[in-house]
Amino acid sequence: MRFFGNTIPLLFAAPSALRTNTYPYSTSSITSLRSTVEKAEINDPSPPRKIIDDVNSIYRDLAEGCFVIKSTSTISFQYTSPPSSRSSFKEIISIETSDDNDEGEIYEKIRSTHDNTKPLLLYLPGLDGVGISATQQFDDLSNTFEFWRMSVDQKKDRSSFTELTSAVSNFIHDVAMKQNRKIILVGESFGGLLAPSVALRLKTMAGEENNPVMGMVMVNPATSIDKTNWSSFAPILASLRHIEREEQEGTALSLPTPYSVIGGIALAALIPDSSQYRKIFKIFTDTKVSTADELQDVVDTMRSGFGILADNLPAEVIEHRVGQWLNVGSEVVNPRLHKLNVPTLFIGGDDDKMLPTKKEGDRLVNLMPDCTSMAVKGAGHCILDDRFNLTEAIIDAPFDPFNKKQSEKKYDPITDWKPPTGDALREAIDNRVKPFRTLTSPKFFSTNADGKRKLGLGQVPTTDGPLIFIANHQLGGLDLGMIIAELLEERGIYARGLAHPVVFQGGNAFGEGAGPTGRPGRITKRNKDGPVDPPPGDFQTFGAVMVTPKNYYRLMATGQAGLLFPGGVREVFHGKDEAYELFWPEKVDFVRVAARFNATIVPISAIGAADSANILLDGPEVLNLPFGLGERAKNSTQNVISARFDQSNSDELFQPPIMVPKLTPARHYFVFGKPFDTSTIHHGDKEACAELYRGVKSELRRGLDDLLEAREKDPFKDFVSRLAVEQLSGKPAPTFPLEELNK
Repeated sequence: MRFFGNTIPLLFAAPSALRTNTYPYSTSSITSLRSTVEKAEINDPSPPRKIIDDVNSIYRDLAEGCFVIKSTSTISFQYTSPPSSRSSFKEIISIETSDDNDEGEIYEKIRSTHDNTKPLLLYLPGLDGVGISATQQFDDLSNTFEFWRMSVDQKKDRSSFTELTSAVSNFIHDVAMKQNRKIILVGESFGGLLAPSVALRLKTMAGEENNPVMGMVMVNPATSIDKTNWSSFAPILASLRHIEREEQEGTALSLPTPYSVIGGIALAALIPDSSQYRKIFKIFTDTKVSTADELQDVVDTMRSGFGILADNLPAEVIEHRVGQWLNVGSEVVNPRLHKLNVPTLFIGGDDDKMLPTKKEGDRLVNLMPDCTSMAVKGAGHCILDDRFNLTEAIIDAPFDPFNKKQSEKKYDPITDWKPPTGDALREAIDNRVKPFRTLTSPKFFSTNADGKRKLGLGQVPTTDGPLIFIANHQLGGLDLGMIIAELLEERGIYARGLAHPVVFQGGNAFGEGAGPTGRPGRITKRNKDGPVDPPPGDFQTFGAVMVTPKNYYRLMATGQAGLLFPGGVREVFHGKDEAYELFWPEKVDFVRVAARFNATIVPISAIGAADSANILLDGPEVLNLPFGLGERAKNSTQNVISARFDQSNSDELFQPPIMVPKLTPARHYFVFGKPFDTSTIHHGDKEACAELYRGVKSELRRGLDDLLEAREKDPFKDFVSRLAVEQLSGKPAPTFPLEELNK
């Protein structure tokens, strides 16, 4: 009698358990498993039992590590030293961390073990949280790179997608950015969805030109999860836990749970490729059962095999991770992938039954600015088995981790940007600014050094040095184009907007042929035109840069003009009774940087947008909506990265209020306030900088109050009368007497 059972859960738990390499930390379990797989004879009493025991041992080993950095109680990062130096490494650095350890010194010690010759590499696992499917790659990776991997507790963790992104980003900040090092991100399955989220956040933290991510590898990434039925199937599968009956202790024949059986069957049908099926199938079909004791062992082994799924990924964990990791992550990452200009290698098995990976490779090559796709023939979802060498693929990747190719000079958005001229500029103003001008008939005023206001921008200073405009952010932020266009046309000033990160989130042949059981063939393709240029009219085309301390510093250092909104998102999405309120941070950093380079500060007071719409629900009220609407909005806003480098996402609520535009938009008014010369104060004088900060804010507040009062005397503040006059005369309608602003 031959045994055909318990194959299914093993395929899910360790579909690539047929290992040929030793495990990086504890080699006994993986060596034992290899021996069982490769040397088992038909007369061996129970190879399946031996395999299951070894797989469980591997799971235990993966939960530990060579050197562990705890991020939270359930998320850690583990360093793996090369096999040849593991014993000596443990003598240099203690395996156990303590509160007295200086992590910076530890990172330096690890770096010194390879004389700073190896690039950093971080592996992000799939939904299991530990990466059992990639263990046979770890030896080669640790030999070639300074190899770290993320580990997430398989039972206790309930982290959100945002928290995972933050944990990885913060770790990279400590291990790479503080050491001025670059890092390679490798994400498999779910890790391939998490990796671009991390890269986007790091881009925000450091700025595009200083992004520590050298390159990214996405292996069968779950970015295509929205093209599957997993979001519906997983909750149904997880719900089976509610019908599980309590097992009788001491019962000779205890059955596996419905969740284990149905989940194991479903996943076994989707995960292995044909070659993996054949290898595992042979092991179990060659197992003889001829006695009652052997039959009992088979039954026990079957239950243990099915139990691997329930033990290592309980139903409630699967439910949480599919809903809060995959679904939320897909909503957060996919709309922003086209803006992620990080050199990326996509590795996909063209026999992947779990995800539409083959189509996903084509999609990402066309979508992402710098993506190369490698399709691996004959490989399924667990592609990182002994037939594939991930290290070789990374070494040959376009991002060239060992600088084998001479790198081209990267585009610097601060110093390499050229202002648009001629037709491009006129087209942008006609198509995007003129419609707002027609609707709102804006009026601009400027102020001289004595505080007297005049119509137009004639009093706005033009200097050889840096210039920074400080403005209140109006509801929706749609008046930005009118400000920039007016400065361009009237004063020839290119004010470079410091914009929120959300604005920016918006071949090679490795190949060789292979037979069905040999090394899978590789077919690669790349966007032949290289990185995608910003589309016409994009904010970057007209000088916008991400609002980071470094970008602002460099704009001032290079003598350029910037446009900054200290109130940020809080002012753009203000509440019902908060029109024209200022929500500025306590820090005075923008004044200190301006003073360092003797910049001129010009405040801008703007009104009109808040009077052009009715707010039905404030942002916080939207988050409290019933029927899951509020929860969905909360997931979305929590995954929008804060524009302020020293704030968490929760401190900056990126949730628009629900509002409806009025049929007749209000007229817009802008006062460019009194200029502030910073050359008379020292940037290190905190009190002087704070006083100037208060002066700028006070001048802006004065402009708002004066405009709100003066517009009541504007005979054409109402849309209908204003539009009629302008259509008949072909000229902008006049406004209130100038004296109203100079009382």
